[in-house]
Amino acid sequence: MVSILIPLYNSQEFIAETIESCLNQAYSNIEIIIVDDGSTDSSARIVQEYAHKYKNIKFYCQNNAGAPRARNLAFEKSKGEYIQYLDADDLMSENKISAQIEIAKTYNYAPDIIFSSKFSYFKKSIEDAKYFKQTIDKSYRSGMDWLRDSWSGGGFGVVMGWLTHRKLIQKAGKWDETLKKNQDGEFFSRVLLNAKRVIMTDNTMVYYRRTGSHSISASRSEEAIYSVLQSLKKYEKNIEKFNNKQLNEALAIMYANFVKEHYGIHTHIVKEAEKEIEKLGFDINKLPYRGKFGYLVSGMGFHNAVKIYRVLKRSK
Repeated sequence: MVSILIPLYNSQEFIAETIESCLNQAYSNIEIIIVDDGSTDSSARIVQEYAHKYKNIKFYCQNNAGAPRARNLAFEKSKGEYIQYLDADDLMSENKISAQIEIAKTYNYAPDIIFSSKFSYFKKSIEDAKYFKQTIDKSYRSGMDWLRDSWSGGGFGVVMGWLTHRKLIQKAGKWDETLKKNQDGEFFSRVLLNAKRVIMTDNTMVYYRRTGSHSISASRSEEAIYSVLQSLKKYEKNIEKFNNKQLNEALAIMYANFVKEHYGIHTHIVKEAEKEIEKLGFDINKLPYRGKFGYLVSGMGFHNAVKIYRVLKRSK
């Protein structure tokens, strides 16, 4: 069985389509567990109507406490051997689960293998979705190798892209309920550190809806920026025991990219990130950055390169 776990908060416009995306999966041995996180709109009523109609939909409610707690509760209530996380406004191709389970079968459902998928952005309809191509869209011999490439600028994973064995999640631990942002990155960093292989399914697609609910101003708030920094520090704690220089360097690049994106905003937080790079034993001016930004750094140093980057970004 595959358990699809959905945290729900004020998604009355989208939750029905998301549920239909689950019900339309080619793989039928699924349960859908939805946890309402104190919604104030009609989301709960819509889900209740589905739950009355379909026996494999289970619905729970909690006081508003955030998506991580809702996901933890959904996991506790689930019974599936495999776990599929899905946000309340996102969608999956019909073969998403079936294709990944079919490959899992060839590996005798080994619990230390995690499966990934391509993803696209869309606003109104998946017919207009645009595939977000990344260099990490491939299989890896270990989850650690995937993290190394991702953190060093090769791309990122999305919550609904993964299909994860229950035992792998149990080994990694619960979602961190203290983080306000990047909870998924922190959670899956622990999952991937325990994964011996990452298998990419080229013929599947998941769809990330751009709703505009996460505004630029909100993402730039001090609380939000600091929470992202805290998640990176948790990455650091998660990898500490491995003492892997390549992974440490990749995380240093992650910190540097954090500095680049938030330069000039809440300077004390940015300086704290720069200190973490030094703690890891790296020079921010000598890290191997990708693309044109890397050329800028090599020619004029990191901070001057960031100033140029910020000017160019504002002009777009």
